[in-house]
Amino acid sequence: MNAISTLAPSAIRQPSPDLSVLLDAVRNSVPLQARDLTPQRVAEARAVAGVALQPADPVLIAAWLKKLAGLVVNGPDEARAQQQAHAMVEVCGDLPAAVWCPEARRAWARSGERGKFWPAPAELYAHLLPFAEKIRWQVHAARKVVKMAEAAKEAPKRRTPEERAAVERAVNAWKGRQPVQPKDAVKRMQTDQPSLRQRIAEYRRQLETAGPEARAWLEPLITNLEAQHAAICRKQPRGFTESVVRA
Repeated sequence: MNAISTLAPSAIRQPSPDLSVLLDAVRNSVPLQARDLTPQRVAEARAVAGVALQPADPVLIAAWLKKLAGLVVNGPDEARAQQQAHAMVEVCGDLPAAVWCPEARRAWARSGERGKFWPAPAELYAHLLPFAEKIRWQVHAARKVVKMAEAAKEAPKRRTPEERAAVERAVNAWKGRQPVQPKDAVKRMQTDQPSLRQRIAEYRRQLETAGPEARAWLEPLITNLEAQHAAICRKQPRGFTESVVRA
């Protein structure tokens, strides 16, 4: 393991304490305001969302295992170190790179009786899985932060009270320049609308030559209009079937 772990491990992208608080708020559905999405936080969230789920380099895993070997009573010797490292990479190598952190190593050493001994690959995978789940929801929250920041940029800018007052003054000035219309001008501009009786008669005429599709909506329409007409005239509607026969 010494031969493997002398190489420089890959960098691990973990959210800063400041961003972690923001991601926790997003996860717990705490409403955020625009001032919470500072450029620094958004830039860091974008970086976390982009690389945090990438698996670790085997060199990083080997370096982590070498430090774990010093915390247990039966760490692998030089003859078995490389073999153990390959076994751990095969089982745990697809976990996010950030699980190979000092916190996860200390958590194993503090896990009671089992923490005194070197873990089997399956044991180590089960131990690291909660750390991986935390990283996955952090990435999900980081992506939401990036989306909220992008949406805030695209949202229309609110007018200031001074701008709204200027618009209102301009509208009032425009209204003042418009000619005054007589009270009955709108009424004179309206075209004559057919009466309810005329509409019923016209729909009956269309019904005589209508196909099946047109009849499907003409028949209930005529029935509804006749009911309206009867209600206005305080008479009972004749019903569609009777009206068609008499027509």
